[in-house]
Amino acid sequence: MRPPKTLDEIKSALLARAGRGNPVRHMTRQEVEVVAGRLRSVDPDHWAKVWSEPAESWLAKAVEAESTERSEAAREHYLNAYAYFAAARYPALFSSQMEQAYLRARDAYLKASRYFDPPLEVVRIPFEKKEIYLCLRPEQRKQPLLFHWGGIDGWKEERQGNTEVFLRAGLGSFCIDGPGTGECPVLAGPTAERIFSAALDYLLKHPRVDPERVAVVGSSFGGYWATKVAHVEADRLRSVVNWGGGVHFFLQPAWLRDSQFASSYLFNLSETRARIFGLRTVDELMGAAASMSLLDQGWLDRPSAPMLVVNGKKDEQVPIDDLYLLLEHGSPKEARVYPDAGHMGKSPDALHVVTAWLKRRLQTTER
Repeated sequence: MRPPKTLDEIKSALLARAGRGNPVRHMTRQEVEVVAGRLRSVDPDHWAKVWSEPAESWLAKAVEAESTERSEAAREHYLNAYAYFAAARYPALFSSQMEQAYLRARDAYLKASRYFDPPLEVVRIPFEKKEIYLCLRPEQRKQPLLFHWGGIDGWKEERQGNTEVFLRAGLGSFCIDGPGTGECPVLAGPTAERIFSAALDYLLKHPRVDPERVAVVGSSFGGYWATKVAHVEADRLRSVVNWGGGVHFFLQPAWLRDSQFASSYLFNLSETRARIFGLRTVDELMGAAASMSLLDQGWLDRPSAPMLVVNGKKDEQVPIDDLYLLLEHGSPKEARVYPDAGHMGKSPDALHVVTAWLKRRLQTTER
């Protein structure tokens, strides 16, 4: 098992991720250098404070741009403010300051969304005396739609980059927080997929959604939920992508213990995994994960919607054995394995591969 990263190693990893990976995907290396230079620890309150400070100046610029009716500048400034607040709450809400940062990230994102084309529609669906909060961006016509979500730290607002790619491909976008993340009203658990079924009930009746052409994409831990939904909702989905998610082996105690300091994760992987279950420690996580295996639940040998499974062979967060397990069970599936890549098959063409596969599946009239 690897040791946890030192602060200097975390700073180096942040610089390496600048412009291409969470939580600094939308920042330049120079911008990350400034903030990283002020980090003295990864204490949740300190982390949130240091990353939130630059967001304030971007908010001021956004307000000034709005006052002079420069809508494109306002959009970009609000998105920049969002990016810093989102980094401040990363990877999960471990303190009140992180919780505050997330609320402000969401607020900045919604202000930016006033300038999106096509516009963002915020949807609130009643669910078990609570609400599901979702972000919908369809065109003004019936069209195929991607229903997608991220993993333990990539929440609905972080789907913005993928959403833009999907929209350019002629596919609508519908984003949701997965169980235990963001504003999802349920924690992760053996029956938490019901949140996606409830959202699908709404989607299939939406006037601008073609109910015969709805697909699902789940990224990272979200791929676990995508796989379960592919089986639970096999008759209502045109296709499903599990992009980097596990289904069985990644939930086993030995893997959870040995992967907790995976080099591909910035810090607090186990704590962030545990948080989606409403837990805090690795030991608690191992207890909760025991009931989550889709193999043990009996789903993998049942019929599923057509599936594409994507991951890197050197993934330290999810064993590649989970991908092969999916290919050995149930309905025939397609797969793309990146032999030299890690988690989610991080590669310049991975998003293109996923988008092209979905477009082919959604453009045909055959299931």
